[in-house]
Amino acid sequence: MSELVEERVGSAASGTGGSRMRRRRRVLLAAVLAATVVAGGGLAAASLVKSPAERAADTAPPPDTLLTAPVTRQVLNRSAVTRGQVYPPTQYNVTPVAASTEISQLYVSRTAVRTGDQVANGQLLAEVSGQPLFVLQGPVPAYRDLKPGSSGPDVAELQAALQQLGHGHGDDPDGSFGPGTAEAVTGYYRRLGYPAPTTGAATQQAVDAARRAVEADQQAIDALKAQQAAATTPAATPAAPGGADLGRQLTAARKKVTEDNEALARARAVNGPMVPAGEVVFLPALPASVTAVNATVGSPVQGPLISLTSGQLAVTGRLDPGQAAGIVPGMAVEILSETTGQSVRGSVAELDTPTTTPLAGKVIAIGGGPAPAGAGAAAGGTGGQGGGPGQGGQQAAAYVPLQITPAQPLPAAFSGQNVRITVLRDTSAQPVLSVPVAAVFTDAAGRTAVTRADPAGRRTTVPVTCGTSADGYVGVSADDGTLAEGDQVVVGR
Repeated sequence: MSELVEERVGSAASGTGGSRMRRRRRVLLAAVLAATVVAGGGLAAASLVKSPAERAADTAPPPDTLLTAPVTRQVLNRSAVTRGQVYPPTQYNVTPVAASTEISQLYVSRTAVRTGDQVANGQLLAEVSGQPLFVLQGPVPAYRDLKPGSSGPDVAELQAALQQLGHGHGDDPDGSFGPGTAEAVTGYYRRLGYPAPTTGAATQQAVDAARRAVEADQQAIDALKAQQAAATTPAATPAAPGGADLGRQLTAARKKVTEDNEALARARAVNGPMVPAGEVVFLPALPASVTAVNATVGSPVQGPLISLTSGQLAVTGRLDPGQAAGIVPGMAVEILSETTGQSVRGSVAELDTPTTTPLAGKVIAIGGGPAPAGAGAAAGGTGGQGGGPGQGGQQAAAYVPLQITPAQPLPAAFSGQNVRITVLRDTSAQPVLSVPVAAVFTDAAGRTAVTRADPAGRRTTVPVTCGTSADGYVGVSADDGTLAEGDQVVVGR
């Protein structure tokens, strides 16, 4: 029993000693951790503390570095860059006009085309009050009736258009409306299914009167000849006119018949088939597209009856007045579509008078009729870059319209686009040594020069003579020949 008590007391004493040991270990571990944290914080704080010298070194600017560019050899094009608008072909608004003052109102009696049709040389467009309206190819508008005796470029284009249709003008000279041209006009109208118009009753009456005069003259001559023959017979009476008197009368009669024959020729020369101005539409380029037919059969003509577009895409540029100085017709032009990436070469045709009017497509009224509302937009004239009064009532700045002749037809994708136009004002004939404009300066001696830098950084001033400049570069030649392609020249720091 006593042994059992002693064993339990020993076990209790042993457990108490173990607890104390564990507590000591925990205290010691906590102290080590605290010391580690304090030491780490001290090191971190020490790293954030810099001396004045260290702070100055960190904030000092980097050392100077030379900026250089290579000397190149290239063709330099001095150019002016601006914007332009591409328009669809010219729109022609055709308004028929009455051939006679006796007609107070025209009516559509037939339409021969529809919107979207393509019309060719010689094609019938419509019939107005029973008379045909047709199209022929030619650059001169129909501004007068073309009839026998007429002459000029409009007659020449009539002859050429009818020639294309197989109606030659015989022996008539180009530009002269004679019998051959009259026959061609008659044949063409017959082909259309209409009788050819004539010069009218007045000219026909003049022909008839002249013919009657010639006939009377001839009768008078015949009578005088008969009297002259009778006076030479043995049975002639003493009272009969003498031979000398009859001779004078016969000479006068022959002179009169000559004069009357000339009058008859003149009357016939201005009489016959004709082409009234109100029946023909001359367009400079065919085929043309019908963009609108504005009336139906039976309706009165109250404005443009038919609208046609003809020709190729056109482009007009906008130059600031300062840009226009030095630009002259014939200079090369590049037209670039930034939408498609295509470019077309061309040349400057002319510079128009400065204006504030917005760019717009060309609309031409034929027959004196006004352009319908919105005609400018129909022709592609959206204006694009504006003109006229601006926002807030401010007047837009004036610009110089630049008319351009493309070297080839503009692609259809250009229609309606705002394009970039580059006018090449001056070109170096051969590739020349070129440096950036920023590399050129005037040295202390007043000479134009550049600074050449070698691979080791050594710099040398090289006097140069400057030539053509373009696109930020200038052509140079070293006065002493020490500048070559590939050299580096200083353009800044």
